[in-house]
Amino acid sequence: MSSTPSTPPTPRARVWITAGLLGVALCGCSSLTGSTAGGTGGSAGGDDGGAASTSSAADVPATALDLERVCTDGLGYSGMPAYDRTKKTVHPAVLMNNPGDSWSQSEPPAGDFPKGWVLGYSDKPADAELVVCVERTKASPTGKKCDMESDDGKPFTVSTYNTSYRLKVVEARTGKELSEHTGEARSDECPMYIFTSDGEDKDKHYNEVRPKDYRKRVQPFIAP
Repeated sequence: MSSTPSTPPTPRARVWITAGLLGVALCGCSSLTGSTAGGTGGSAGGDDGGAASTSSAADVPATALDLERVCTDGLGYSGMPAYDRTKKTVHPAVLMNNPGDSWSQSEPPAGDFPKGWVLGYSDKPADAELVVCVERTKASPTGKKCDMESDDGKPFTVSTYNTSYRLKVVEARTGKELSEHTGEARSDECPMYIFTSDGEDKDKHYNEVRPKDYRKRVQPFIAP
């Protein structure tokens, strides 16, 4: 998905709409597997080649991609803000998602979380106190097939899948796991539309956990 843009480029994607569904207005849609932010943490001195995570002045992530190690290995960044749950204030988090192949930052659509809870693509990942890790752990076919239409009007069929997921809340600075939850995302309905990027299989649709499904689980840590 010359000079580095302040926000990540929009991934090239095609929209496939349920057969017979006309006039659907798509506005402000955001994939859970969005591109990562390109901001850097505020390291002082050293070379300015972007390797902020190895800076001797401050151990911070150069981009949100670097937070993968927090989710997978419990390795934090000593230069990131300390987390103190006793402080009754918002403790900002970066939302990381792994649908089964790799980790990336996700910026939920406006309204999914209160303002300030989750840092967006244009924010600095080094400002986060927490990392919320959402990982698909299993997918199983529902047996349901949905008739769809491509953007040029050609019909095709989508097979749907239920998924299992793991949700973790981790301290960004220490890598300490504060909470873990496992659950399932199930649905017997056909999607109104799906997004696919180049190289993705448009014939499969995975039911994924949504922010509204885990808001109450992360709230005690982000906004105690």
